[in-house]
Amino acid sequence: MPLPLTARKSLRDNEEHLNKSLESIKTSLAGVEWTINFDWDTLFDKLDASTQKNVGETFYKNLSPNIAKCIAEACKDDLTREALIEANCSKMVNVMINPDPKNTVYWKYQFDGGNLNLLFRSNCANINDAAHFKLFKIIPSEGTYSLGTRLNLKNNQEKFDLAFEKLKDITRRDWSFDESSLEATYPAIDDSSKESYGDTLSQLLDAMVKNIEKRCKDEVTCEAFSEATSNGKIVFRNDPKQKTYWSWAFQNSDLVITFSRLVNVNDNAHFDFVKVLPVPGVFSLATRLNIKENQEKINTQYERMKKITSMDWSYDESSLEEIYPTIDDSSKARLGDTFAEIIKVSVDNIEKRCKDETTLEAFVEATANAKFVFRFDAKQKNYWSWSFPSNDLVITFSRLVNVNDNAHYDFVKVLPVPGVFSLATRLNIKENQEKINTQFERLKKITNVDWSYDESAIEQIYPTFDETTKIRIGDTLSEIIKASVDNIEKRCKNDMTLEAFMESTPNAKFVIRKNEKQGTYWSWDFNGGDLNLTFKNLVNINDNAHFDFVKILPVPGVLSLAAKLNLKENQEKVTEYLEKVKNITKVDFSIEESCYEDIYPSLDDSSKARIGDSFADVTKAVTENIVKRCADEMVMEAFLEMVPNYKIVYRCEPKQSTCWDWKFNEGNLVVSFSKLVNVNDNAHFNFEKLL
Repeated sequence: MPLPLTARKSLRDNEEHLNKSLESIKTSLAGVEWTINFDWDTLFDKLDASTQKNVGETFYKNLSPNIAKCIAEACKDDLTREALIEANCSKMVNVMINPDPKNTVYWKYQFDGGNLNLLFRSNCANINDAAHFKLFKIIPSEGTYSLGTRLNLKNNQEKFDLAFEKLKDITRRDWSFDESSLEATYPAIDDSSKESYGDTLSQLLDAMVKNIEKRCKDEVTCEAFSEATSNGKIVFRNDPKQKTYWSWAFQNSDLVITFSRLVNVNDNAHFDFVKVLPVPGVFSLATRLNIKENQEKINTQYERMKKITSMDWSYDESSLEEIYPTIDDSSKARLGDTFAEIIKVSVDNIEKRCKDETTLEAFVEATANAKFVFRFDAKQKNYWSWSFPSNDLVITFSRLVNVNDNAHYDFVKVLPVPGVFSLATRLNIKENQEKINTQFERLKKITNVDWSYDESAIEQIYPTFDETTKIRIGDTLSEIIKASVDNIEKRCKNDMTLEAFMESTPNAKFVIRKNEKQGTYWSWDFNGGDLNLTFKNLVNINDNAHFDFVKILPVPGVLSLAAKLNLKENQEKVTEYLEKVKNITKVDFSIEESCYEDIYPSLDDSSKARIGDSFADVTKAVTENIVKRCADEMVMEAFLEMVPNYKIVYRCEPKQSTCWDWKFNEGNLVVSFSKLVNVNDNAHFNFEKLL
């Protein structure tokens, strides 16, 4: 049905505006002719009365120039113009009412099957909106990117090129994005960020270049970075499960940037890619750099070691490489700091302990390679230990903590030295040598002989000691010798003891032995001309100050020294008792000395040492009896006739029936006993019956 006359006249009167708009569109499209299609048969009846009356003015005069403006704005960019021409196959802009009842937009362009449609609300308000619609946002685009993204990438291309030029200056290599990786990550970006993809990449690239420029000022880092990125390509990946927003990696000679979300782009200016930059060998680049940073500190410690040992020192890098995998990642990057500190505190320790010449000599011999070697042993009880295998100083740790323990580790205990004794033992003996010499001087004053101890005997018993005792063997030896000398000094005040002691120890040597089966903690003997001190357990050392060695001190003859001394101690008493007999008889009586040797073997051990006491008591009882009975002159005369030798002889007769018995035999008074008891029986024995 034809339009009303007023409508047709309105369209006719405003047709020139439509034609101008079409010419403008043709110009914008570089000569491609488009038309603006109004399907009045469908459209007109849906317009309100006011618009129907002024349809030409509304659509030709007002709307078509706005359509031309919208297209002209879009076509300012060649890429958009080409995409627009390609997308609108019909070369027509179809103006139609938006059929969507929920639509709230006054004017809206839309592509539908190669047609560009302009949809509007039926009241035709806000016609100018048709001029400001962003066509590039809806123009279909081939490939992954939207046209908006393509435009944004294009707009940032100059920034990309500048950034890549900076990278080229740093690495002497051309750089670019890996386009396929950009397209692969594009769908992971939320829609609001897609049209600013180029801006984001530009910001990202700028942050990366700043980071690379800063860290590659170090030649080692720059060289490693260049080797790891020989393709000169930046590859992007998306990993939503990644814990951090951004991470860097170096794979297949590319620089791979992975993000979990496209936010905090500036993190890339600070990402420490040195930690993940691959380098030949075991150490990461971060580790190598940290070692390099600490090399001067380490060299300073080597200089200190050279002053101490007169050797050029180093550390075994291969040993560091072996332990490197056992170290946690946070410690790997600080490996140089850590081992510079370990070496420093170790040198402090060595310097302190090697002030002793013996220690220094042993240390130098044990570390002929002048090399620090580091080992890891998770089962080691202590955090740190030292050893000296194969002429190296081997420092072993179970955990890389408490580094300062190395400043106090008593390596003297494990420092190997020739012979049986450890260095710690040698030092302890050396520390006590003055004390030992003092005791030997005391002994020399007593015996007029230079004394020493048998070191080979100490070496023989040394392996039986626990580690604590081994280290204190000098202290112990000094205590043993002092206690022994105290004892000797005290007992040798007796000339007979001194003489016997000197005769028994012609070697003037202490020999210390161990016998776990002996009954007492300590015992002495004088075998082989030495003073032999034997212990069961190395305790109660002061027992040596009280050990009655007189009992076992060998002397010529049958009697022990203890017996002789006991006889000597009682001689005055015996003389006194015999003097009483003389006073009665006017004759000098004596005891037959050989009788003591005869009866000595028959005595038990406790009685042997007290033989003087016992027979002084016997003599007292015998003489009292004689004095008492010889008060009678007849008895005295008969008694003296029976003992013309004026001797008293003691004998042991185990088979006699009484404890004591008297006889007159061969001119002597023979007093015999079966057991050395009831000594006072002799004071009452009626010898008159025998006269």
